[in-house]
Amino acid sequence: MRVGVLNTWLADRYLPFWEAYLRHLEVEVVRPQLPSIPVSIVEQVIAEASSLKVQGVDFLLLPDIQLGVEPTRGSPSPWMVSLEASLRQAIPGLPPAIVVPAELSEGVAGLAASVGQTLTRNPMTARRALERTRSLLTSEYKAPPQPSTHLVGVVAQPFVLEALALKELALGLEAQGLHLFRADKSPQELRLEGDKLQLGLELPTDLEAAGMHRYLARLGKVRGILYLHDAEVAPLPNPLRKLVSRGGPNKPWVLAGSSGPWEGVIANLTAQLHV
Repeated sequence: MRVGVLNTWLADRYLPFWEAYLRHLEVEVVRPQLPSIPVSIVEQVIAEASSLKVQGVDFLLLPDIQLGVEPTRGSPSPWMVSLEASLRQAIPGLPPAIVVPAELSEGVAGLAASVGQTLTRNPMTARRALERTRSLLTSEYKAPPQPSTHLVGVVAQPFVLEALALKELALGLEAQGLHLFRADKSPQELRLEGDKLQLGLELPTDLEAAGMHRYLARLGKVRGILYLHDAEVAPLPNPLRKLVSRGGPNKPWVLAGSSGPWEGVIANLTAQLHV
């Protein structure tokens, strides 16, 4: 049995458990192989899923980034609501998918047991694998190391922050003596931050993006903020964009696309910062 996993779309949030669990089930975990760097986050995830299809996996492990929350208002991007449906529309003949929450908690144990039995057809094997990996479901959030000075904060849908294209943005800022900075709070903390803005947001990723704005706007060491907005795939929520356009974050800011080109974006921001 071979299960393909993504390197993007919030993979770091759920794969620490699922990859270990699958290996304890004696399931082969297959990673994508990309021949080149995709331009955008959606090109990246399509390329990864296509690679896994070509490698002949039996299942794809895909995340539910909205954690089961269904939107009741507006028309959110299909890529944000159902990655599986969007990928199937883009790539004919994908293997069956196992969809799991893009976040870990003790509540995932029941789903894991069910998935394990489906893959192995052996309840004992699934139970032993879960016993060995269950502690990974409740591991604490640890902020990744980041620079501490000359910071430019970034606000975006959280899965956009994993785009390979952002490496070019970070390098461009570094050439100007600046450093890209991601909000160093857990997703849960950022959603609480976003909820305090009372923007009427429903989707967890929208709340998280709003929380990034609220947190970075008041963080003194952040000199400016980049807002990354992709209208078709990863839009910032309308209420947040209206809030920013009316009052801004009280520090230099720029609204840009999520996949470059970055030269004009960096020039705009550095001019405001007098770099």
